[in-house]
Amino acid sequence: MLAISPVAAALSDTKVVLPHYQRFADTGRDFLLETTIPADFKTPEGIVWGLLTLSSQCPDKQFSSYFLPNAIRSSSQAEGAQPLYMYFRGLRRDGRKVVLRFTGDANRYLNNTAAIQGLVKGALEATIRLHTTKSTTVYYEIDGQIVEEWDA
Repeated sequence: MLAISPVAAALSDTKVVLPHYQRFADTGRDFLLETTIPADFKTPEGIVWGLLTLSSQCPDKQFSSYFLPNAIRSSSQAEGAQPLYMYFRGLRRDGRKVVLRFTGDANRYLNNTAAIQGLVKGALEATIRLHTTKSTTVYYEIDGQIVEEWDA
């Protein structure tokens, strides 16, 4: 019989930043908080992949995953949407610059209402900075082009 200690299991979690549902509903500020997802990701690309795919499995259910179609269900872009990870094409890093690469369908999340953009991009950028440096600049590449300005 294999036994795993709770301490060993906790060490294999990865720290991420997610929107805290109640804080967002109450104040609309200071709602991006640190939590964990299961698994021990080491690379920035792995951490982003884990955030996109495992955020719904964080231990505190008051954290919300805005990377799934139900998060944009009230939006005009919801019809036919897949989870955001389906549109993720990797990450490039050059010093303090991180480029998150997506296909055009990622705009359903990344170029949605200002609130959804803040929740999605806020969690992505804060998680990256948690594992790099606070001065890391995050860029978004859609179909090979860096996006400079977003709608909303």
